[in-house]
Amino acid sequence: MRSVFKVLFIGEGGVGKTSILRRHTTGWFEAGTKLTVGVDFAVKQVSHDGWKATLQIWDIGGQMRFRDITNAYFRGARGAIAVFDVTRPYTLENLTNWIARLHEVESDVVMVVVGNKTDQREDSDLPQPPVTPEQGKTYAEKYNAPYVEASAKDGNGVNKIFDEVTRLLSERYPD
Repeated sequence: MRSVFKVLFIGEGGVGKTSILRRHTTGWFEAGTKLTVGVDFAVKQVSHDGWKATLQIWDIGGQMRFRDITNAYFRGARGAIAVFDVTRPYTLENLTNWIARLHEVESDVVMVVVGNKTDQREDSDLPQPPVTPEQGKTYAEKYNAPYVEASAKDGNGVNKIFDEVTRLLSERYPD
C-alpha cells in the first residue's frame, strides 16, 4: 500500500513556486507564468531506497489577498517546500512569516528551504545584492531543514528539491 503525503509549496508571490512544480512534473518552463489563485495541485509518485509514496503537492498562491484562506490549506500537511527568490532578499525575510503560519496549523512538517532563480543571481541590474548560498544555508539551519538552490528556468536543482522532500518523509514515516 502506497502512502499519500500532502506537501505544500509556500512563499511570497512571484518566487517561482509554480514554475518549479511545472518544471519537475512536466519538464518544461514557461516564462511569465500567471499567478496562482488560491491553490493548484499536482500528484507525484516518489520513492527512496525502496520506500514508495504519493505526494499530493499543493501550490499555494503567495499574494497578500490569499493569506486569509491559506491557513485552511495548511491542515494535514506533512511536508513543505519553502521557496524564496535569491534576487529579492525580502522574499527570504518574509519566508519566516510563512513558516510561522504553517507551524501554527501543522507543527510537525518536514521542510526543504529553496532559493530559486539562481540563473539571475549575476544580473547586474539587481536593486539589491542577491542572497548568497551561505545566507540561504544559514537560514535553513534555523529550521533544521536542508537548503537547495534551484533555477526553474534552466532546471538546475529542481529534482534535488523533491529528492530531499522524499528522503525526509521516508525518514519520518518509514512504514
